[in-house]
Amino acid sequence: MEGGPAAGRPLSFSEGENRSVGRNNRLRGRAVRRFVVLLIAAVVLAAGLAPARAETIRIGVLAFLGAERSLEEWGPTARAVEAGLPGTTVTIVPYDHAGLGRAVAAGEIDFLITNPGHYVELEVAHGVSRIATLESGLPVAAAIVVRSERSDLRDLADLAGKRVAVVGTTAFGGFQAAWRELAAAGLDPFRDLAGLDGVGFPMTGVLDAVLTNRVDAGIVRACLLEQREADGAVARGALRVLAPRSTAATSCRVSSRVYPDWPIAKLRGTAPDLAKRVATALLTFRPAPGQAGWTVPLDYQPVHEAFRDLKIGPYESLRHVSARELLARYWQVFAILGIALGAWGVHVLRVERLVRRRTAELATVNVDLRREIEQRRRAEEREAQHRRELDHAARLSILGEMAGGMAHELNQPLAAIANYADGCELRLKTAPVDTAALVGATRRIRQQAERAAQVVQRMRAFLRKREPVHAPLDLAEVAGEALELFEGPARRAGVAVETVFAAGLPAVLGDRIQLQQVLLNLMQNAVDASAGMPAATLRVETAAHDGGACVAVADRGSGMPAEVKARLFEPFFTTKPTGLGLGLALCRSIVEEHRGRLEAADNPGGGTVMRLWLPAAPDDDGREDGDPR
Repeated sequence: MEGGPAAGRPLSFSEGENRSVGRNNRLRGRAVRRFVVLLIAAVVLAAGLAPARAETIRIGVLAFLGAERSLEEWGPTARAVEAGLPGTTVTIVPYDHAGLGRAVAAGEIDFLITNPGHYVELEVAHGVSRIATLESGLPVAAAIVVRSERSDLRDLADLAGKRVAVVGTTAFGGFQAAWRELAAAGLDPFRDLAGLDGVGFPMTGVLDAVLTNRVDAGIVRACLLEQREADGAVARGALRVLAPRSTAATSCRVSSRVYPDWPIAKLRGTAPDLAKRVATALLTFRPAPGQAGWTVPLDYQPVHEAFRDLKIGPYESLRHVSARELLARYWQVFAILGIALGAWGVHVLRVERLVRRRTAELATVNVDLRREIEQRRRAEEREAQHRRELDHAARLSILGEMAGGMAHELNQPLAAIANYADGCELRLKTAPVDTAALVGATRRIRQQAERAAQVVQRMRAFLRKREPVHAPLDLAEVAGEALELFEGPARRAGVAVETVFAAGLPAVLGDRIQLQQVLLNLMQNAVDASAGMPAATLRVETAAHDGGACVAVADRGSGMPAEVKARLFEPFFTTKPTGLGLGLALCRSIVEEHRGRLEAADNPGGGTVMRLWLPAAPDDDGREDGDPR
């Protein structure tokens, strides 16, 4: 190839020199890279060995059973961390409740192990965060213990007025878990008990106080009684758990709900990398039989709910909230409520104003309505009064037309009385006196006097002003009574009276005098229509008809033209020279008030038939006679 080394051209000096320089540069680069790699390895090795040389971890624990027992209990946990972090020294530092809180606040420890209630308080107050949860196999709950012979203590409510021992009011399993159940039973341990005796750590002192009768009951962590019975420190059966609850979480007897186990938590200042390595060591730790292990962090919301119910720890502010705090916290709610109340108030005022206006309008309308009702009532009263007066005037008119007949009817018994009196006088003047004849004459005088009295009585009853009285009546009987009054006028007018009264008529509901008035008016009209006619006849007939009773009054007069029949019941219409034209109009009004009918028809034999029909009177169950319903 042209121009390249392959062509066999010898190298110049300058080209050889350049090649030598490049080879030296490459050697120096490789040496630098080796140095850098060795330096990085040394740094990494130093970083890995530094903790092994100097790291010490302090773990604070809540020593509820005393310092010695706590060191023994948490020793496996310390060894597990040391095994997972070679070269690390773990120190277990026992504290009481208050001391552990101070150590966290001062940063004297790196991690802490405490009960779930204390952890929730420190989480809110100092920002500690859990990295694992203990797996002890023992429930975190409270057991309220009493002496077995105390038969008076069966339920939580029985503790009212009794003395109760606790390790302290800040202990979760040793008091707060039980406090929640007492509150649910309606007991406030600070108010309703005779006293709360705080015995302090260790918690076994609570059992001793109950056994020695210093208190009536004690609150301890669940399973402590069973452990002490297994150790022989407490005789089996000497103590029992009050109001035990059934739970699948443990075979120990408990008096409260079960909560998550104790957590191990890192402080806010503990390095996250260290916390991660400690958590890894604990989660990979395989405990020996009978030892507690660790698991991933559990949910401690049930503990928050307990504190919220009791208004303690992070929720203590719920006990004492000032109006200003409430307003600052819920100002949106108060604003909405204020707007709603304002709108409601405006609505109420508007409705009240509207109600007052409507009430005033209704009052005005009611006044007008009452005035109209009163005017109508007075008008109806005047109308009724006028009707009664017209009714009475009609009866007087009928009686006036019948006066001649009535006088003739009275004249007969009076003439007979006079004749019998003259006969008695003659017999008394003749001797001897015939006593038997005198007795017979006086008897006949009495009979004629009674006859005259009956005529007068019927006239008085007919003319009397009275309120209508509706009662069940026999229409045939009413027609017969009217005929008795009209018999004299008919005979005087030369009119023959025929009657056909059917038996067993249904009773009708009506006023006897008003119905007699109607029939007398019809009879008088029939007699007037028959005047001057040969063989003048008045026929009165009763019959059952159309679910009621009917009376027909027929004459054999000249009849009525169609135009007269069309206006027959109009007020003030009359064909009589001296008539007022009110008789038949009043008769129809009376009949219609009785829910009946009054009709005029041509008599097949000549003349006119007036038919009065009334419905049957209702029976006891409200049905009218003849109504099958």
